[in-house]
Amino acid sequence: MNQLKYLLKRFRVYIENSIWVVLGLALRTLITIFIVSRIANQLGTEDFGWYNLGISVFTVLFAISSLGFNPSFIIKHLVNDSKNSALIIGTTLISRGIGSLILLFILAIWIFFFTEETNYWVLLIATSCIFFQISGVLTSYYQWKLKAKVYVSITSISISIEAVLLIIGLYLEYDLFYFITVYLLERVFIFFGLLFVFHKGAIPLPSLKFDYSYFKIIFVQAWPLLLGALLTALYARFDQFLIKYFLDAEELGIYGAAVILTQIWLILPSIIIPIVYPKIAEFKKTGNTKKYTSLILGLYGLLNYAALAIVILMFIFGEWIIVTLYGPAYADSVYILKILIVNLLILFQSHLTTSVMIIEGNEKFLFKIKLVSVIISVGLNIFLLAKYGVEVAAYSLLVSSFISWIVISVFNKDMKRLVGLNLKSYLTPFNIRKILK
Repeated sequence: MNQLKYLLKRFRVYIENSIWVVLGLALRTLITIFIVSRIANQLGTEDFGWYNLGISVFTVLFAISSLGFNPSFIIKHLVNDSKNSALIIGTTLISRGIGSLILLFILAIWIFFFTEETNYWVLLIATSCIFFQISGVLTSYYQWKLKAKVYVSITSISISIEAVLLIIGLYLEYDLFYFITVYLLERVFIFFGLLFVFHKGAIPLPSLKFDYSYFKIIFVQAWPLLLGALLTALYARFDQFLIKYFLDAEELGIYGAAVILTQIWLILPSIIIPIVYPKIAEFKKTGNTKKYTSLILGLYGLLNYAALAIVILMFIFGEWIIVTLYGPAYADSVYILKILIVNLLILFQSHLTTSVMIIEGNEKFLFKIKLVSVIISVGLNIFLLAKYGVEVAAYSLLVSSFISWIVISVFNKDMKRLVGLNLKSYLTPFNIRKILK
């Protein structure tokens, strides 16, 4: 009992953060599973294909607009130079905002002059999210401060408003453009909510300045992450562009349903890791190798067992979930879902591996990993998709993940060490006391 009280006291801030994160995750998961599936059923496979295509374009262009200034990068700099937090936040926030507006302008010009089908404007509406997603810079600040309650509360309120609007749209049987606009509005609400709270409780907005000299310094450090993020987005979404090109929007809708039920789980590592990431960065900075390694090992174990549980769950109930939520028209998504869900065993650990490699200054090898992923995935799709059908896209992701994150680790000693920790983490339940010391 005394040991339990000691652990609760020691990890109190992390436990409180985790509770808020889990609540936010649960709310988003429920909305995605139950409401988006109803949208897919109402729109039909073709329009739902366009819905997914819009989100895919947003994902790819967001990777470019982030300029490599992802949460791990920002937190690393906040930990190392906390006195200049206003400079770090201001420069990354403003530069990402400018980059987003430039990309949106280019996309609007392309749609206006080079496309004829009305549905292409769905892409611009969805992609407008990239500007409002600069709120992720502010979220990184609160992750650094271990104050998940702040951004989770705002996100939860925004998601709740989105849910009401989506339900209204379903009841009134609105079309594709309504639902993609609501998708955008969620990001708008989060952006303005975080700006307001950040101004009142953290750093006044007028104190945030853009410093061009500082921007040049951090952009030189971040460009491998920018290219890596772009490659990650292409890896995750470019298969949907190829499905639309080689097949049709209906096949894309079938594939998209399986993708949603797979990628929704990626919220878990993307939220859990930042909770303790500042502590990992601190242990690395202070040279506390033992605690640094133990914390990474424990996180690998948590992520791996979570992924394993999800895989088993979806193999057992996947068909029932798809047919119940999406309807019989999406029955072909079941086989694709079973292929994609296995990939979580690699994707969960890759989130942590990416963050650790950033701390350790291995951004260039990280770029090589993601480049291999994209080359293999895109290559398989180009040569096999048209002949063998949409299942090829799912298999290509699985094969490229295994080769890039496991096989090529032999070419980098740090990566090989992390893969070793990852495999060792499956013994975590037997070493939990040792990890918590």
